[in-house]
Amino acid sequence: MSKGKILIIDDDPDFRAAVSVILKSASYDVVTADNPKDGEQKILAERPSLIILDIMMDSLFDGFSLCNAVKTGKEFKEVKDTPVIICSAVKEMTGSRFAFKPGEQGFVGPDDYIDKPVKADDLLARIEKLLKK
Repeated sequence: MSKGKILIIDDDPDFRAAVSVILKSASYDVVTADNPKDGEQKILAERPSLIILDIMMDSLFDGFSLCNAVKTGKEFKEVKDTPVIICSAVKEMTGSRFAFKPGEQGFVGPDDYIDKPVKADDLLARIEKLLKK
């Protein structure tokens, strides 16, 4: 019995594969996309229960732009309440998270934020919490 469908949008095939294994082992169905455009199509076609989204793909703010589109865009109005977890290696690379404040930039931010590399138990706990809302 599936606990829900999770869409992973990330341009790193190793990350998609590793997180897919974690999620499948916890009884989630998994759909993946390797770029924001493909991700947009899969959000609308697959109607995932939750989205795990990388920040930096083709450009620096791809993840934030897509998150904002899902939360505010007319074409996403039927899925706007889908929880979004932003997942990024920025902290690992720079020692700190973005100084980017989505609200101040006029963006609607994610429901949660997790640093790469993800820890399986932490990721699953955050997903469970968001899906219970």
